[in-house]
Amino acid sequence: MKTLRVAIVQTNAGGDIDRNLRRIRELTSGVSGVDIIALPEVFAMRGSDRDYRKAAEPLDGRIVSEMSNLARKHHAWVLAGSVIEKAGRRIYNTTVLLNRAGKIVATYRKIHLFEAQLDNGKRVCEAHAYEAGRTPVLVTIEGWRAGLAICYDLRFPELFRHYSARGAHVLFVPSNFTQRTGKDHWETLVRARAIENQCFVAAPNQHGANPVTGVRSHGHSLAVGPWGEVLCEGGTRDAVLAATFESAALRETRRRVPALRHRRM
Repeated sequence: MKTLRVAIVQTNAGGDIDRNLRRIRELTSGVSGVDIIALPEVFAMRGSDRDYRKAAEPLDGRIVSEMSNLARKHHAWVLAGSVIEKAGRRIYNTTVLLNRAGKIVATYRKIHLFEAQLDNGKRVCEAHAYEAGRTPVLVTIEGWRAGLAICYDLRFPELFRHYSARGAHVLFVPSNFTQRTGKDHWETLVRARAIENQCFVAAPNQHGANPVTGVRSHGHSLAVGPWGEVLCEGGTRDAVLAATFESAALRETRRRVPALRHRRM
């Protein structure tokens, strides 16, 4: 496998889709020489459950079309962290992966839907907005086997074991991970998924507050190596992080501790 050069984009999406897409263009305007641009969950809009249902569109809509343009402009793969997909009467939270020519190569519908009781008494329940996906998605990007996941999936290690058992080298986890849980769990979970599966992990995250619900996102987007080392980390502002994934690091990690070969269950 060749070296995989990844640009991880951290944003603070609001309710205006046009403005959010324009900000993506601005942030990535200086990106060059990368293999893949990875965006966070719901990068095109954050709002209420009602807002998401209203803004849902099929995958041939303007948001994916914009991502296709981005891929062609930079001659890079684009991981459109998640869009709100309308499929008939159903609505999904869906990652869309486009190749350098801007063509859709894979889609992944979020399997595990977030639910939590917040400190202010509010209850967050994604099942009120979307339906759950059912199918893990493993795809090849420039020779790298990549497992796709979204945010809350991070808490379910069996999904990532599924990917590593089938030869995954890298895991993508675009997120809108909340600040309250993120400060205690975000880095620990991302590094754990890297360590236990001996894979690289790219985890672009949102930051700032949802303008409608007020729920704050943690930021601190991460790229982590297969030994669990943090390769780069964002703060709490808009950012584009550069990460380089080397196949030699995979081989060395798996040689030093051949845990994947020792799996019994």
